Amino acid sequence: MTRIFLATLGTETNTFASFPTGLSQFRNYVWSEQGIAAIPPSHTSAPARTWVRLAQAAGWEVVEGLHARARPSGTVTRAAYEHMRDRILAQLAQAGPVDAVLLNLHGAMVAEGYDDCEGDFVSRVRQIAGPATRIGVILDPHAHVDHVLIDAADIVVILKTYPHVDYEERAEEVFDLVARAMAGKIEPVTAIFDCRCMGIFPLTRPGPMPGFMADLCAAEGRDGILSLSLNHGFPWADVPNAGAKMLAVADGDRAVAERAARKFGERFYDSRAEAALPFTPFDEAMAEAAVVGDKPLLLADLADQTGSGAPGDTTHILRALIEAGIRRAAIAIFWDPLAVGVCFDAGVGARFRMRIGGKFEPYSGPPLDAEAEVLLLRRDARQAQQTGSNSLALGDVAVIRVEGIEVLMATRRVGVFVPELFEDHGITIADKQVIAIKNLYKHTDVFAPLVRKQLYVAAPGTSNPNWHELPFRRLPRPMWPLDPDPLGRDRS
Repeated sequence: MTRIFLATLGTETNTFASFPTGLSQFRNYVWSEQGIAAIPPSHTSAPARTWVRLAQAAGWEVVEGLHARARPSGTVTRAAYEHMRDRILAQLAQAGPVDAVLLNLHGAMVAEGYDDCEGDFVSRVRQIAGPATRIGVILDPHAHVDHVLIDAADIVVILKTYPHVDYEERAEEVFDLVARAMAGKIEPVTAIFDCRCMGIFPLTRPGPMPGFMADLCAAEGRDGILSLSLNHGFPWADVPNAGAKMLAVADGDRAVAERAARKFGERFYDSRAEAALPFTPFDEAMAEAAVVGDKPLLLADLADQTGSGAPGDTTHILRALIEAGIRRAAIAIFWDPLAVGVCFDAGVGARFRMRIGGKFEPYSGPPLDAEAEVLLLRRDARQAQQTGSNSLALGDVAVIRVEGIEVLMATRRVGVFVPELFEDHGITIADKQVIAIKNLYKHTDVFAPLVRKQLYVAAPGTSNPNWHELPFRRLPRPMWPLDPDPLGRDRS
């Protein structure tokens, strides 16, 4: 009987964040040693759930190791990474001979002493599993990829959507390719092309990326190409294997894979400036916020969005709205467990002077001291997701009014996924002049009908999108946009 081993391990590490990611952050987010069925359905559990379903349908035996995931944060402690890595490796060794290993990773985990956790982990998996075992890996597009990982795995497939909505589809792709390789129907070989650029490249934004991805998908299954993946890279990490890469998996012919990786990699590189998400300087964004329109203006605070590892507690936009005299506004989600606790002690309707935000790390400050009125309190609050998966826990929530502005605070670090978050917590959107959220891009499509314009604001914070201002020391150079034309193609 065919036997496969499954595990999940991942987080997205912002090396510019000063706070470490310890084991408790994994245990408090996604953690199961009893199989993926013990974890509520979500995008993080979807790949392993899909693999279990497909394996059982095929009559295969499934052995599951640890499933662990943490929210984006600072550098993972050495002890935490080694504990989880060694636990999974021990489970794999205990399982005995297996025909395949399927791993749901993120691709941007950095730990103390480990610039490339995924490369280190999969290489060790290969040592235990042996050369004949097929290893399939699924990654987030905001990953770090080089030959260490590619050489250790047989199949590496990267999500093809951003916002990410294709976890199940990519898991099915990994499973299919691994199954065909095990049956001797294909012999996958992978090539990687270094695009020498970094940034944020949304795939639903008007511009070159939708067409690029459509052509990429259309090329799969033709002319010897099995799979194509664009790795965008995670720009808030100062590591030697950072940057965008193009991956091509061919059937037995490395030259075919190399040509495809170069073809699509150069095409992406040539459109990089147009494809990159534009950032609005802070002062320009606040000037636009003063304009009264027929619908609200949406300000996305890029530098403090928790999806990039920032804490989610800066007050720069809130302070600027107050100073500009803008009162019909709402802002979410502040991560401030202390302030939420104070509000619960005070009760709904209480009015008092309190300290908001600016507490967690040097980039968080300064806090805002202001008179606040408690409007709503909710224990164990939740937020729906766009993909229809189970709702996400927010922890305890307090909504306060500060200088006429409604502020939603929570005890868990979570971004804004759907507009219903506001309405579900007593905040109307339609009557607002400004809505401010601590997000990067994933909200864009669902908020578009409700707002007159969306600005991606380069406010101060941990995840500063002004790349030239980040203190890179180990990033490979040349790298666009820090360097104008690393591949020398702009003159051609």
